[in-house]
Amino acid sequence: MKVALRVALLATGMVAALPVSFAGEPWPEAGAVALALLGSARDPAAVRPIQATDLPSLEVLYAADPGALFWFDGKTPRGVVADCIETLSRADRSGLDPADYDVASLSARWAALKAAPPSAVDAARFDVGLTAALMRLIGDVHEGRVDPRSVDFDIDVSGKRLDLPAVLRSARDGGGCAAAFAAAEPPFDAYRRLVDALARYRAMAARGEPPLLPALGPTVRKIEPGKPWPGVTPLDARLRALGDLPENAPPPSTAPDGTPLYAGALVDGVKHYQDRHALEPDGVIGRGTLAALNTPFTARIRQIELALERMRWLPLLSDRSVIFVNVPLFMLWAIEPENPGTLIRMRVVTGKSAGHATPIFIEKLKYVVFRPYWNPPPSIVKTEILPHARRDPGYLDRQDMEIVESSAEDAPALPATPENLSLVASGKLILRQRPGEKNSLGLAKFIFPNANNIYMHGTPARSIFSRARRDYSHGCIRVEDPPTLAEWVLREDPEWNRARIEAAMAGDRPRQVNLKTPIPVIVFYDTVMVLQDGTAHFSDDYYGHDGRLEEALRRHR
Repeated sequence: MKVALRVALLATGMVAALPVSFAGEPWPEAGAVALALLGSARDPAAVRPIQATDLPSLEVLYAADPGALFWFDGKTPRGVVADCIETLSRADRSGLDPADYDVASLSARWAALKAAPPSAVDAARFDVGLTAALMRLIGDVHEGRVDPRSVDFDIDVSGKRLDLPAVLRSARDGGGCAAAFAAAEPPFDAYRRLVDALARYRAMAARGEPPLLPALGPTVRKIEPGKPWPGVTPLDARLRALGDLPENAPPPSTAPDGTPLYAGALVDGVKHYQDRHALEPDGVIGRGTLAALNTPFTARIRQIELALERMRWLPLLSDRSVIFVNVPLFMLWAIEPENPGTLIRMRVVTGKSAGHATPIFIEKLKYVVFRPYWNPPPSIVKTEILPHARRDPGYLDRQDMEIVESSAEDAPALPATPENLSLVASGKLILRQRPGEKNSLGLAKFIFPNANNIYMHGTPARSIFSRARRDYSHGCIRVEDPPTLAEWVLREDPEWNRARIEAAMAGDRPRQVNLKTPIPVIVFYDTVMVLQDGTAHFSDDYYGHDGRLEEALRRHR
């Protein structure tokens, strides 16, 4: 069967692309055992069976020379094997579990192989097991362990797949496994900062969890600055451990009765902590802030590990400008690889967690519309606008809304009669909001066509951007500073400078401007992100995506 496989692979050219290179004599007995293991897809000494998805790549490698093992020169293990075992054992540094890659079993077998000449069976089992584990590891760190579409992320990772036989051959023949692993990791600064944060939080957990802060009690709703509180001492310890309170900060002062006071540097430390955890940075310790402060370090570690898994789903866009929106952190970043020091960052409003969640997907921004009309979706028209209009004949006019027969700009407005409102409800007439200061889309919208009809836009409700938690929309993304974003996305067109953009936003009609080069927009979801200054920001799992990913990872294992 394996001879037939080799013939088939030779016919496709796959084996020819994988030249055999070993210095020792062939070991046909070991090679036969290796092929038999692939036929059964089970190594009795391994914790996990060989994955069906890995079999084609494994067969390519071992069919290239059925009389030899991959990690041996004849009967002698290659020197790179030690580096490969070490690479497997360090998988946890990138948020992966070494146990998923049989590192304990392989390490024990490697020690035995070094202690005495192995049998053909033992050598073959080790060789195939090491190859399968490395393929899993490098594939996992490159594209993730879970298909994002299985957890409601509309992201296709199939185009990222590596040529794993070629990767392993390069690692074996000089590059080394550590280098192959590093090259497979996502090439994003944000990913590397998450890896660093994972090490920091694990170090904090290893030093020991500070004491929990006491509950507020049934009659105490909050602790305000200047108040005595028995929880001040553990609060001080926790903020110092987290880095929100400098190590050289003075110890808490006390009230006349000896109770520590919540005041001074501690208040500033709490504000800094609140700002990092999507809480109102007012220095007041309410139940939300208390619950966040008492979150174990292990839970934050897991958030980082899940964020690293999702980062592996992202396309390789390191050479292209990109707009990145993190939904639960309510932030947008616009990044230019040609000007790495240039970074636009602004607050956004995203979909309500209850019923209007912003979908997660990747598309390309193609055009901007200044001074747009707003055509409310049918659900909003039927459940929110029409009930008001039927009770109050002047409602539509006060909201700058009109009924028209078509979407043409010059379509005449029709009266808001009960008959016309009924025709709007049936879809025979159109309800829209006129451009202007009251328009729900603000003075600009940014279109990246997608099946969900989601886009970015401004808003007349400016005060909402001052809130810490900003899931208030019906799914679309409201941006804090539309003129600045428009200036950035249109920067390839010198005619569209800031002055012209502002003039178009103040004009008397809608104006569409197409981008010369479409820009990828990544609408993403991570409950932790590390900013350029190294500060880790966390949020609650508003949409439950962390929980769904946890379950998917359990199924994967």
